[in-house]
Amino acid sequence: MLRAAGASGAYATGAASAADAQEHQASTPQQTSATPEPAPDDAAQPTGARDRSPASARESTGRSADDAGAAPRRRDRRGDEATAATETARARRHSSRVGEAFPSLVGWTSLSTLLPGIGLLRTRFRPLGFILLGGFVLTFVIALLYVLIKGPVRAFGTVVSSPSLLTFLAIALAIIGVIWILVIVVSHFGLRTGHRYAPWQNKMAGVLVVSLALIIGIPFGIGSVYAQVQGNTVSTLFGDSTGDSKSAEELWADKPYINVFLMGRDNGDDREGTRPDTMLVASIDTKTGNAALISVPRNLAFPIFPEGSELDKRWPDGFRPTGQSSVDLINSVWQWGEQNKDTIGDSHGLEPGMFATMQAVEGSLGLGLDYWASVDMAGFEDVVDAIGGVKIDVERPIPMGGGKSMSGVPNEVYGWVDPGPQTLKGKDALWYVRSREGSDNYDRMCRQQRMLKTTLEQIDPQEIATAYPKLANSATRNIATSIPQNEIPAFIELALMMQKGDVTTVQINNDVTPTYDPDFDVLHKWILGEVKGASDGEETPKPTNDGSESQDSSADTSTETSDDEPADSSDEAAEDQTADEEDASASEKPGEPNAEGKCYPKGYEPGDDFPGYPGPDGGTGEQGTGEQE
Repeated sequence: MLRAAGASGAYATGAASAADAQEHQASTPQQTSATPEPAPDDAAQPTGARDRSPASARESTGRSADDAGAAPRRRDRRGDEATAATETARARRHSSRVGEAFPSLVGWTSLSTLLPGIGLLRTRFRPLGFILLGGFVLTFVIALLYVLIKGPVRAFGTVVSSPSLLTFLAIALAIIGVIWILVIVVSHFGLRTGHRYAPWQNKMAGVLVVSLALIIGIPFGIGSVYAQVQGNTVSTLFGDSTGDSKSAEELWADKPYINVFLMGRDNGDDREGTRPDTMLVASIDTKTGNAALISVPRNLAFPIFPEGSELDKRWPDGFRPTGQSSVDLINSVWQWGEQNKDTIGDSHGLEPGMFATMQAVEGSLGLGLDYWASVDMAGFEDVVDAIGGVKIDVERPIPMGGGKSMSGVPNEVYGWVDPGPQTLKGKDALWYVRSREGSDNYDRMCRQQRMLKTTLEQIDPQEIATAYPKLANSATRNIATSIPQNEIPAFIELALMMQKGDVTTVQINNDVTPTYDPDFDVLHKWILGEVKGASDGEETPKPTNDGSESQDSSADTSTETSDDEPADSSDEAAEDQTADEEDASASEKPGEPNAEGKCYPKGYEPGDDFPGYPGPDGGTGEQGTGEQE
């Protein structure tokens, strides 16, 4: 029995050992050849020891396996942590919260309007953003250096006086404007990528992009149009360039002053040919901008011409086609020149009438004319309207119409410019300077000078810029000048100096020399004194011609011809001349403004009733033509 029990125990132990070996082999496949060897003394070991040995072997094998797999797991954990960090950063850039990135979208899109390309730096178009932003900065720096080196006024003048440069600028502005708008749109959609927005935010973003596109597109579009208009105006209105562009200081370095002949002429549909309506000479100090504005009387008789000229050879004793002082007037030279083109010689490309008239002005005043400009009456109205009207205190009622027709029939006065402070628009301003009904020629010249000075003082660059396309179109039709394109910058500088300087009005009347029989030596000396005094900013005394107490001028206003009816200009000037000869006893100086700068005809006192004036309501209960202040 003992042997049987021992055999049975041994069998059980062997079976257990075999099972443990199989389990161990299954858990550690690397050790496929390991086989438990029966120890001779296993039977002698305690049962507990025999039971612990296989378990310890399994634990040891398990720890080895865990150590072998620990390194890959640590690497996996580090990879997971890195991935989590990347996702967190991406989440910050591309938030999954609805509308969280909207402020950033608005800010960077708006910033792209100020600095083109900067919004692209936060999108996948980053290289393009750097190129655009760098190009913008470089262009800005170059333009700034150009302005600093040349000076703002000269730089501006150089640009606006070159048709080719203006054409290039017009095309460039249009292209830049389109590119800038595209950059704003691309930046906006690039910044939206990876974000979600609420419906109201999408609508607001759309409004933002459209608004920013308009902010860029409108100025660039207007700038392109204005550049093209200016280029066409310069090429049409001004003469061809005679050299390089120069500043006022360089251009007139050897000229203390320049003389510009200004003529207002009437080319109305109801008139034949051109009619010199107003003639002035602006003698301008090129260093200070001080100027003498000299009115040339239309009824100046027997005008002379520059010594040695063809016209001087033709008329050595002055312009005397008939020998009558009431006919041979400076206002008649234009028509004579047009009818005798072969007599005047080389007109240097000018109309014969204009050339002959300028020659008469040069010889009679003793001043060389450096430039000329003529303005038709329609052009004058456009200029006044373009600056928003002229604010002026109208000294008395100014009739519209009146006078007599060529057949001697009185013309109707169809309107009035009311007296008092007001803003005169184009038509009213034109009649203020042209009206001769109830007036005389000198009072008319006084009003013309007053209007020119007042207009010069009130010119607003902003209003001019707003109305510029219309004004430029009018200028090409109604204004002509001899100023070459390359001298425009210098004249811009001179115009700015004139606004800061003093303008002295100079009237040629019978206190200087009788207009119906002028002493041109006396006139020349007096004119030069007036020009020098105005240049120095001094008030010069008005000399009195010897014996002028019997030669002062006045006009019998009841017989004058209206400027609104067809008539030969020499006939009107002749009536002025006749009036000068008939009334030469007054001691007051005709055409001189009073202490307030206002102009009145001879015999009229401020506050007097004006013949025929029905009152500010025109006798109908309606307001007059002027805009009362």
